[in-house]
Amino acid sequence: MFGRRAFFACAAALLATRQSLARGRSPVGGRAQLRVPWPTSLDPHQLDDMTCAIFGGSVFDSLYAVDEGRVVPALAETMPEAAGDGARVHLRAGLTNASGRPVGVREVVAALARARSADARAWLTDVPNPRRVDALTLHFPGIDAQKLAGFLASPLVAIDATGGFAASHEAGALILSRNDRAATGGAFLDALVVKPASDLADSLRSFEAGTDDVGWLGSGLHEPRAGARPFDAGAVGWVLLRTGRDAGSWDAPGVAQRLADGISPSLLAHLAPGPAWNVEPDQGWGGPPCDLLVRDDAPYLAEVARAVAAALSRSSHEVTVRQVPASMLRQRRASRSYALAIDAARPFAPGLLGTLAALATSDDPERARDAVRFPPRRGEMPPRTIARTMRVGVVCEVRVQGGRIPTLALPPRSSGGVSWASATRSRIS
Repeated sequence: MFGRRAFFACAAALLATRQSLARGRSPVGGRAQLRVPWPTSLDPHQLDDMTCAIFGGSVFDSLYAVDEGRVVPALAETMPEAAGDGARVHLRAGLTNASGRPVGVREVVAALARARSADARAWLTDVPNPRRVDALTLHFPGIDAQKLAGFLASPLVAIDATGGFAASHEAGALILSRNDRAATGGAFLDALVVKPASDLADSLRSFEAGTDDVGWLGSGLHEPRAGARPFDAGAVGWVLLRTGRDAGSWDAPGVAQRLADGISPSLLAHLAPGPAWNVEPDQGWGGPPCDLLVRDDAPYLAEVARAVAAALSRSSHEVTVRQVPASMLRQRRASRSYALAIDAARPFAPGLLGTLAALATSDDPERARDAVRFPPRRGEMPPRTIARTMRVGVVCEVRVQGGRIPTLALPPRSSGGVSWASATRSRIS
């Protein structure tokens, strides 16, 4: 997701030539349409926003970005500089959002405050509130400059409407239009139309019929569309199983992951669940008969919930899927007034710390602060292993893959999924 931005963000002097050089080799213009089994709203500061995990990197920029494991400037002019008791961040001059409004220190401070009040509280626990030095400079007291850059590179602390696409909504669809004011260059496509899929078959049916240009999780409902080419941009998040207070004695750390590990990957094969896991022998749900809550605007999660409920249910311990509004699920999640729930989360950053922070925040936002401050010394740890100490369990990955028309070229797979702003469409096959 960061590849297009970060490659050209290393030196501000190259920015002026970015579009002329890159677009001299790549076709510019054209539109593409697809359907996804997710809501079409976008909120960069919400941990459970999978639509933002998929498309947000092309709409929102952060001060810094991660490119092949390296933190580089994005909206910032340079890497943070040590200054007195902390670090200073210099913004690029002339930044504007998609509507043409200037982006300066005030907008950055507001975005960081919103992120902190939303789901990035634990992630920013060691990042102090900045103070204004001048119109383009912020001072962060009491923090190492290198450490600061890593935290500010998270997509969950992004700045609104600064990416290669500008987002709007029309008749329920998410319309991504080229943002020529973008700091790192506008998208190659004129527009990308993202419609909500009513179910998992909706996208495949539309792709097979020639209505859409991308088939989500496949290349056709009944048979592959002629000439379709597969793509796989990897994982952008996880589906989680939660236990809550109504689960009684089954609401204990590790139970959710044990239940998730007892679900065979074959039951989720049509959902592209990611690499297979070792199925642990399990007797299923042993708590009281209960509802499995899932939001009603995400058909993908509803499909996972049905598979999970079928796998966990036992006689006298039935699990029944109950779809509820997203706002209700978030309220229940905050009060933990449920027995079981299906949810989603995306990483704060690539690597162990970004994964740990996401799962810990999803489990308990207050305790997540210690997880961010004192992460394990190990370099890597699978998400399913991390969740074994929590009241959330990783069911499967959320992956960006399927089929595409030959004339729509998607960038190579990266750590953040597809860079949709770098997608191109040629006029001939």
